[in-house]
Amino acid sequence: MRHVIFGAGNIGEVRYRSHAGEIAAVIDNSPEKQGGSFHGLPIISLETYRREEAYRALPIFITTYHCAEIERQLQENGIHHYQLAPEIYADVNAPVDPDIIHEKWPAYLKKLCDRPGCEVLEVGSRMVTGDYFRDYFQEAAYTGFDFYPGKNVDVVGDAHRLSSYFDKKFDLIFSSAVFEHFFMPWKVSVEMIKLLKPGGYVFVETHFAQGRHEMPWHFFHFTENGLDVLFPEAFGMKCVKKSVFNLLEGRFSETEQTSPYLRGQMMANLYCHTEYLGRKVADLPEEALSWDRVGPEDLARGTVYPQPENGPADGADF
Repeated sequence: MRHVIFGAGNIGEVRYRSHAGEIAAVIDNSPEKQGGSFHGLPIISLETYRREEAYRALPIFITTYHCAEIERQLQENGIHHYQLAPEIYADVNAPVDPDIIHEKWPAYLKKLCDRPGCEVLEVGSRMVTGDYFRDYFQEAAYTGFDFYPGKNVDVVGDAHRLSSYFDKKFDLIFSSAVFEHFFMPWKVSVEMIKLLKPGGYVFVETHFAQGRHEMPWHFFHFTENGLDVLFPEAFGMKCVKKSVFNLLEGRFSETEQTSPYLRGQMMANLYCHTEYLGRKVADLPEEALSWDRVGPEDLARGTVYPQPENGPADGADF
């Protein structure tokens, strides 16, 4: 479908990569850009779009995070055939690993560890949402662990003291939609590491963004890097894969429960699920598995906090 995009920035670039043959022109509010070109496409003003018949019949896709202001401009000019470009919601740099994304990871863990002699532990195994992962491990020895007894639970206990319930170690320890409910997820991660065999895997899927639920025991949300930090190299762990998935289309509400300056504003780079797969590459003594022994330099992995810029970047804090 032929269309015009409003915004010649980063989101416009992403839109161009997949829809170059469908874009007729680019609207931009910057006078210094108008009259120029964007990958050979004319950069025009909103007034030019309204005036020239070849453009005004085409729908507009908004390709800037400042969508509330753009929508206001369009409506004031009597333009209503517009929509937000889907690309506006996504973080083009976000890792999306097809092996471990939501609904794909059970089959991948089965491929890794469903074989005779493998010990598999699920933390938070009680059937709450209808998911039932025991069937993925027909060859391995599966154990279900949960805070409450119930269907698919073999051992009842507190994950913050996980290692105290077992006198054996596991080839795979995994959990799904559980880490957001732990008081101290950093303590649970250490308990999991203690119970892993050398070479064993840990997998966690939890939420990057999710509505309040199971209150009042809903405490944390995680990025993929947040999960990575919980299983650091200093504790003998190595990240194998990490991912986010299930893109959310976010926008601040127009209600009185929202600060006036945020009402209607775009909230990009939101995902529902976060996934992490790690492997135990060094079997350290328990006394070495202490957060008191870990500093920021051990967790940064050579990265630095983004350097200050002249103005707020797209997708920055509000």
